Amino acid sequence: MWNLNKPERKFGVVVVGVGRAGSVRIRDLRNPHASSAFLNLIGFVSRRELGNIDEVQQISLENALSSPKVEVAYICSESSSHEDYIRQFLNAGKHVLVEYPMTLSWEAAQDLWKLAEQKGDVCSVWSTDSLLEFLPVRCLWYHLYAFKT
Repeated sequence: MWNLNKPERKFGVVVVGVGRAGSVRIRDLRNPHASSAFLNLIGFVSRRELGNIDEVQQISLENALSSPKVEVAYICSESSSHEDYIRQFLNAGKHVLVEYPMTLSWEAAQDLWKLAEQKGDVCSVWSTDSLLEFLPVRCLWYHLYAFKT
């Protein structure tokens, strides 16, 4: 059985968007729950020039998409931008977690699910809510560890 408390290695994650949801994700990733201990917060992406938040460095979207250190994107931006960010990170070969709602239309969601499936090495896109906060992260953990060994 895999031990969530002692991960074999940590996967680099960026938080995209630093409103209420993004700020909470940054806080949680800085002080990880056992279910997210396998994630290493690399930085955050924002349209605004912020420099850093609580000692977490801002990085550009371009760096987040191209850096081999970034393996997971946690999309916490405004709902209208989710589809574009998800598509960019999936096309860059990154795993994606996304705050609710995943997209603003059923058609866009279906298209992104297909894109995630086509990438093969990319975890499916997840939507989170406060009741299941750690479920998407746990599913990502199983994908990264259980299915890649």
